[in-house]
Amino acid sequence: MTLRHRVSIAARLLTEAEDSSTAARRPHSMTAPPEPPSEMEVLRQSNPTDNFGVAVARVTFTKGTFMAGIADHHMIGIGCSKATPVEHMIDGKRIQHHIAPGSLCLCPAGARHSTLFSSAMSGIVLRVSPECLALASAEHLGRNFDLIEQINGRDGFIAHVAHVLDAEATAGHPNGMLFWHNVTDALFTHLVRHHLARRPTPQSGPLAPAAIDRVNSFIRENLSEPLTLDSLSAVAGCPRFQFARSFQTTVGISPHRYVVRRRLECARAMIHARQGSLAEISVATGFTDQSHMTRWIKRVYGATPAQLVA
Repeated sequence: MTLRHRVSIAARLLTEAEDSSTAARRPHSMTAPPEPPSEMEVLRQSNPTDNFGVAVARVTFTKGTFMAGIADHHMIGIGCSKATPVEHMIDGKRIQHHIAPGSLCLCPAGARHSTLFSSAMSGIVLRVSPECLALASAEHLGRNFDLIEQINGRDGFIAHVAHVLDAEATAGHPNGMLFWHNVTDALFTHLVRHHLARRPTPQSGPLAPAAIDRVNSFIRENLSEPLTLDSLSAVAGCPRFQFARSFQTTVGISPHRYVVRRRLECARAMIHARQGSLAEISVATGFTDQSHMTRWIKRVYGATPAQLVA
């Protein structure tokens, strides 16, 4: 039986299960004891953009804590305390090992996972948007690739980024949201270069690299114009509905979301470089108006346009 653990909503940064996040102690008898004190504690967190980008949490676990679920984001764990014996499982791959300072765990979105902590420990957890990683993969590799699960690894760069984001969150974001997104952009690039694997060829068939290149060039050259499925599929050289399915398969997100993110990236760069007023930038990047652009910037970057250059 499972003893449900009351944690704040920030606990979902660590485990987002099909039903709800759980942290439980294995029972020693058939009679359920009183609800125990919290076995997982979120010491601090920063989640600037909810479902986009990267969120960070500093967490602690008591001895005997058991976590299980299915994450809907990519999860990255970095050990921060003395070596702690744990039992990890990700998609059926089980290992007993010690989490030491700097130990790395990568859990891809959609993977079934569980962890049993044999001793108390603390760590930093990063929740990574699958959409953002798919965009970075498409930008650097031409298509979407899968994050490789890792149970007991090492990566000094990821550990450094985790500590930088944790320190920034602890201090209340003194360097502003532009700094936060520059750091997380570097994390996405690093993950693409070192922690992705080619996925099996799907039944529906991906778009050819040349078609993706043509679509990307067309989007960049016509960012200020309305971009429709008809125009994009014509550039790719395939029927509209086939294009939508194949693009999703190849890039990892829908054509509409991809175009919006490209508009946002261009708008963010122009705002940072102060290349015109917000109204002019919104027109140049294809948004309906300034308020439309501002709403999307707030949603994806967790900041207003003014805060992006502060």
